Amino acid sequence: MLTATSALFVGWTDGLEWLEYPWQLDGFFVVGGALAAVPLFLMLPHRKVKHLYVSALYIIGALTWFPILFTVANWPDLHFGVEHALVNWWFAHNVLGLWFTPMALAAAYYLIPKIVGRPIYSYGLSLLGFWSLALFYSQVGVHHLIGGPVPTWVVTLSIVTSVSMIIPVIAVAVNHHLTVLGRFRALRHSPVLRFIVAGAMMYTLASLQGSAHSLRGLNTLTHFTHYTIAHAHLGAYGFASLVFFGAAYFLLPRVTGREWPSRGLVDVHFGLVMVGFLVYFVTLSIGGLLQGSAMLDADTPFMESVRVAAPWLWGRSLGGTLMTLGHFVFAGHTLALIFKKPTAAETA
Repeated sequence: MLTATSALFVGWTDGLEWLEYPWQLDGFFVVGGALAAVPLFLMLPHRKVKHLYVSALYIIGALTWFPILFTVANWPDLHFGVEHALVNWWFAHNVLGLWFTPMALAAAYYLIPKIVGRPIYSYGLSLLGFWSLALFYSQVGVHHLIGGPVPTWVVTLSIVTSVSMIIPVIAVAVNHHLTVLGRFRALRHSPVLRFIVAGAMMYTLASLQGSAHSLRGLNTLTHFTHYTIAHAHLGAYGFASLVFFGAAYFLLPRVTGREWPSRGLVDVHFGLVMVGFLVYFVTLSIGGLLQGSAMLDADTPFMESVRVAAPWLWGRSLGGTLMTLGHFVFAGHTLALIFKKPTAAETA
């Protein structure tokens, strides 16, 4: 990742949205992703129970799907023209839905019951959520090409699978939220649970929103607008990043054998990223809807759609700044944890 990102700064790129990294370096990602799965598959034959908890299924799925996605999308001189656009959005959406989403859901399914001290609401529902995600998600990305020069049946298939994603989303939402139901007071005492539950709520909202704006009527309004950017960040940041932050707060003390130096800094981090993200999401959503309405009006000049959205971009700048400050707080706190001298109790 360091080499490929550095390559972008010197202009070495494939020049495609979502597929910017040079294909000559993509093999490192594929091999690295595949090697991450090796210890897991070596461990599975030695498990002491017949069934697998749903978190393990999500991790197996993510580590299996990632090398396939990355190889197919980045294979040089394989895709051209309209076909390349289809593969591009197939890859872009599946990176979120078949890589980040399974890993984040695996963390949420493990940490929520662990912290609230009760089993997951329904193991059967958790299996329904996993297998329906595996069945439906892989084709949803093409709804970003509604109105484009692509076969109508491909777009229609994408819309059908996008709407069908309501099934795994509701299964996950019921499981997560009913497991926490009656234990919401724990949010006051557990920063980890606060991040995880906030992320789980964002997952429900982002997924239902995605199913809704895959429909041609709403997509006509939101396509090519800042609304789509807000939606993308709702899933990638509001859901996945918040869950990963929570998982980091849970795992790092156990890996290092040290407690976090400051509970206050954890609260500051949560406050900054939550407030920042909400400002970012709400202002871009409003600005995007106004922008889309202006672009649909044939009597309105295009520049008017730019002017009507411009004031709302201040919210994007403000929200992004607050989120970035939160990231600096998290990074500094993590370094403090790593270099902290363990107390007598921690070394005992």
